[in-house]
Amino acid sequence: MPIRRISAADAYSTLRTNPDSNWPRRDDPADRFAHFADPSCKSRFTLEPGQRIFTIGSCFARGIERTLADRGFDIPTLTLQVDKTGWSGDPTTILNNYVPPAIAPQIRWAFGLEEFDIGQHAVEVAAGRYMDPQLTLGFRPVSAEALIKRRNDISAIYRHLASSHVVLITLGLIEAWFDNRSGLYINCPPPKGVIRTDPSRFELHVLDYGDVTRALTELVDLLGRVCPRDHRIILTVSPVPLQATFTSSDVAVANCYSKSVLRAAVEPFVADHPHIEYFPSYESVILTDRSIAFVDDQVHIQTSMVRFNVDRMINRYVETGDDTVAQVIARAREDATAGRFQAGLKRLQHAWALHPGHPDLTIALARAHLRAGGGAAAETLLLRQLETQENTVARTLLAIHCNGSGRYDEAALHAEKACEHGKARLDASLQRVEAYFHLGRLEEGLVVLDKIAWPLERESLLLHWKARYCEKLGRLADAEAHWRKCNDLVENPAYMAAFAEFLAGHDRWPEAAEWVDRALLHAPHQKAALRLRTEIRKAGLPSRQTGKTAPDGGNPIQSAMRWSTALIRRARGKA
Repeated sequence: MPIRRISAADAYSTLRTNPDSNWPRRDDPADRFAHFADPSCKSRFTLEPGQRIFTIGSCFARGIERTLADRGFDIPTLTLQVDKTGWSGDPTTILNNYVPPAIAPQIRWAFGLEEFDIGQHAVEVAAGRYMDPQLTLGFRPVSAEALIKRRNDISAIYRHLASSHVVLITLGLIEAWFDNRSGLYINCPPPKGVIRTDPSRFELHVLDYGDVTRALTELVDLLGRVCPRDHRIILTVSPVPLQATFTSSDVAVANCYSKSVLRAAVEPFVADHPHIEYFPSYESVILTDRSIAFVDDQVHIQTSMVRFNVDRMINRYVETGDDTVAQVIARAREDATAGRFQAGLKRLQHAWALHPGHPDLTIALARAHLRAGGGAAAETLLLRQLETQENTVARTLLAIHCNGSGRYDEAALHAEKACEHGKARLDASLQRVEAYFHLGRLEEGLVVLDKIAWPLERESLLLHWKARYCEKLGRLADAEAHWRKCNDLVENPAYMAAFAEFLAGHDRWPEAAEWVDRALLHAPHQKAALRLRTEIRKAGLPSRQTGKTAPDGGNPIQSAMRWSTALIRRARGKA
């Protein structure tokens, strides 16, 4: 049965009026999927700072509740005090609920609708030592009294539902362990020792759509009984994937099924209940590049990604006054300074959608796109700006983008126009220098370098470019002098590696090896230095690392012979 019936006229009308009914192009400046994905959503109610929000769900819910608390909301789940003598894991995870059918029993026990029975609901793992399978992994077996006390403490937290006007539920997974003794789903895999002693007690269920919708129906009805009459429910699906699957499927395939079932089960409740909404944090994370959405374990979500989604939620549900363009730009700059440049990009995108012709906002958004790797979107913005008004900064940013894309002719043109029309000539001149270098316009480039009024703190960059130009012109002594002065001024691994490349390019490998080592001491992952070190080793050249002795024992004659042999081999390879 369809969850919605829409007339043909209404369907076409919605298609026409919904601004987000199509996928944006990658070069669209307002691309809502640029960097951090930001799928749009519309709210039917608002939240008030200070309001009590009860969070239920997986570890993603724990990240959300901490950030909500920082934004001024009352989050009762954060008040639970955990006795660490009976809990070896992260204490904040004790309230995690991963499986939809395992949520309702916690509420029934809290409100006295059912009684928690230690013989039926707990697991005795040793004589007089019990575990609570409704909690996540991280438990230590405790006495019956300690387990009952902990269960009472958790129930006290759940009783805050009676005064919570918003319940935020994050659904986790559908590989669910079932306890045949209690007739309940549990929140953690049973210990292997328990399975050996009582093999028939637990079994794994892979839930289907019907199982999840029945569990949600029970949960929604239960919340209707214990929460305030005007309570609201926000449903989300946790983007945190299965860490491992108990099935024979690849974990990626099993996870796709798990999240698809959960996401599909949510939609009928949103369609049928005006007090229930779905917030697309799941879509935001999975539509974002995994390298920036997830930490290195590829399971847990980056803190910046969690913060970004909480900010989206607050922007959706909390009414705030409109910021001026200057305030938006300032806030985006603060975001970037704090390492949250993705959030700053989205802030600028939203403002630009309201003020697409504002030159300062256009420039700020273009900068943000360039920083996020969205060069095509930045170029579109800047060219639109230049159609209406000449702008030195726009020209300079276009030159930066074109140089970075290998379009040196265009970079030179934009940089030249920027130098003609504005005062901010230093950055524009630098882009001319870079473009001329790659175009072979070396004499022109040197003239530009000589005429630039460089501030003292950027003199090393001036020397860097002079060294590169002199090398191209065959003025090797001048190039070396510039490189040495550059490296005397600052200890920059990039400049050290560049000097090493200069030396290696002229078969001065012993000196190159020393500069490679110096660069890697400052920056162990410097790419050019690592590449040169690999080349040195492949050529069989001796190591010059600090504190290491060459295999020949330091004999200068043997060392020289090894260098000569390696260089002859290298020369033959070139030929």
